[in-house]
Amino acid sequence: MTATNKTAAKKAAQAAAAPTTPAVKGKARNKKNIIPIQNGAVAVYASPRISKALDEITEDMTLYHGVRFTQILEAVYTQGKKDGARSAFDELDKKIKEAQKAIPHKNPGKPRKAK
Repeated sequence: MTATNKTAAKKAAQAAAAPTTPAVKGKARNKKNIIPIQNGAVAVYASPRISKALDEITEDMTLYHGVRFTQILEAVYTQGKKDGARSAFDELDKKIKEAQKAIPHKNPGKPRKAK
């Protein structure tokens, strides 16, 4: 093979390995997964890798395993809501303390004696 054939073969291999559609900037990369729970459904936005893992887990799931998996997902969901609320309240408490420090307030203390 000559040098030009090697470079041509290399370019052809790179073109074959390259994706056929270029990645569009701003396009959503996450996939919406609807997970049914006892009180309705939860939309979970996850990467394609996580979506595929979720599909593999639920592919050949029995009723028993489905119920157990749903219980785990509900527990994770409620814990996430609690953690989110906790972080929101912590942030508010921090900002309130900063505002209190900014106000120059001193307790009046004992009043002076009148002469």
